[in-house]
Amino acid sequence: MPKVPKRALKRFLPLVWLSIAGVAAWVLAQRIEEIDFDQVLQQLSDMPASLLIVALLCSAGVYTTVGLYEGIAVRLASGRNLRRQAFRTAVISNPLGRAIGVAMVSGGALRYRMYAPEGLTIREVGAIVLLVAMPYVFGVGWLIDFSLLFHLKDASRAFQLPVAVVTAFGVLGLAKDIGWLALVATRQEPITIGGQSIRLPSLRDALVQIGFGLVQISLMTTILYLFMPDELAMTWPAFVAVYCLAFVAGQLSNVPAGLGVLEAALFLMLPQIPPGKLVGAVLAYRAVYEVIPLGVALLLLLLYESTNKAGVIRKRLRTSGSPP
Repeated sequence: MPKVPKRALKRFLPLVWLSIAGVAAWVLAQRIEEIDFDQVLQQLSDMPASLLIVALLCSAGVYTTVGLYEGIAVRLASGRNLRRQAFRTAVISNPLGRAIGVAMVSGGALRYRMYAPEGLTIREVGAIVLLVAMPYVFGVGWLIDFSLLFHLKDASRAFQLPVAVVTAFGVLGLAKDIGWLALVATRQEPITIGGQSIRLPSLRDALVQIGFGLVQISLMTTILYLFMPDELAMTWPAFVAVYCLAFVAGQLSNVPAGLGVLEAALFLMLPQIPPGKLVGAVLAYRAVYEVIPLGVALLLLLLYESTNKAGVIRKRLRTSGSPP
C-alpha cells in the first residue's frame, strides 16, 4: 500500500476542517433567519429545575468517568498508579481542551504541564493523550451502529436516506467494531502505520475502553436529550445516532467546542424541531456540559498553579537556608 506523505496530510487535514466549518456556516446562515429568539427564551424558561438537576448529575457522571479512565490510561502508558493526579488532570484538561480547540493538542499540552512534575516523559504523555481518546472513538462507533440498526425508520428520517442505505451503514459499522475486537484478540504483534510501530491493546483493555466510552457518550447524549422539546418525537436510543454524528462533526471541525458545527448538524438532521426551541435546548446543553465544567476546570487550574508556585517558593527558601 503506498504511503501518504506527511506533508500532504498536513495540507489536506486543514481543508477538511475548513470544509466542515464552511458547510456549518452556510447552514447556520440559512436557519438564523427562522429563529424566533422569544421562542429561545421561552424554551429555556420552561425547563423545570428537576430537569436541570438530572442533567447536572449526568454531566458530573461524564467527568467522573473521564477521570477514572485517565488513571487507567496513565497506568497503561507509564506503569504508575497516579489516580488522584490523573483525575484532577482529566477534569481540568478536558473542558479546557474543548474550549481552546484542537482538543488533542491543547489538552495534550495541559497534560504535559501537569504530568511532567510527576516524572512522566513527553512520550508517555503522548501515549496518554492517545489512550484517553480511544473510549470516545469506540463508544461513538458502537452506539451509532446499534442506534442505526435498531431504529431504522427514525434514522432514515433524520439522515434523509433510504432504509436500505441506513441498514448497510449499520451493518458495515458493526462489522468494523467486531472486526477490531477480533484483531486485538488474535494479533499479538505491533502494527506499523506511517513507519511507526504501534502496540495493539489486549482484548481486556479494548473492552474496558469500549465500556468507558459507552458510559461517557450515553451520559452526554442524555444531557441534550433531556432538554429537547416534544417536537423531537424520537426515543433516546434512536436519538443516540443523531447526537453522535453531530458530536463527531464538531470534533472533526476542530472549532472550539464544535461551536456552530454541532448546531448546524442538528438543524440538518432534526428539521421537525422549530429552530428557536432547538437553539434553546443546545444552549442549555452547552451550559451544563461545557460552561459549568469549564468554570470548575479554571478554578482547579488556578488552585493547582498557586499550590505549585507556593511549593517551589518553600523549596527555594529551604535550599537557601532562609527562615520560612
